Amino acid sequence: MANISKLQIEVEVTSEADEFFNTYRAKAHIVPKTSSENVHGVEIHEGDFDSAGAIKTWTFNLDGKIQTIKGKIEVDEENKTITSTAIEGDVLNLYKSFIVILQIIPNGEGSLVRWTWEYEKVDDDVPDPKKFQDLAANLTKDVDSYVVNNG
Repeated sequence: MANISKLQIEVEVTSEADEFFNTYRAKAHIVPKTSSENVHGVEIHEGDFDSAGAIKTWTFNLDGKIQTIKGKIEVDEENKTITSTAIEGDVLNLYKSFIVILQIIPNGEGSLVRWTWEYEKVDDDVPDPKKFQDLAANLTKDVDSYVVNNG
């Protein structure tokens, strides 16, 4: 039986929910420019930056180490949710499954950005992927700054 665990963080941003969602979904190629300390690149393998079902590889800095994750993207426009299921990459050395869910929730004049990680460890000695929380918080703030200044 699978032992799926979950981590979650929420980050308040000043960006309007649709603007933040559309920037992250359709303009992912700008993320490395807005958050170069955290994200070094994003590459499309299937589809395009704007399409559901696209396969993207993200290269990022996690705790001082350059890592990659290749994931299949699903988009829920109505709920402003992007789900990426890992199909290749460094995280699959530690986790049998690894899913990242990004949801942008309207919150007054700004938004609440909720990141959720659902994962199954390869064994009990593997730590929870808490390092991704800091990465996501920093990335969210950088994208928010870009959207506010270039929206």
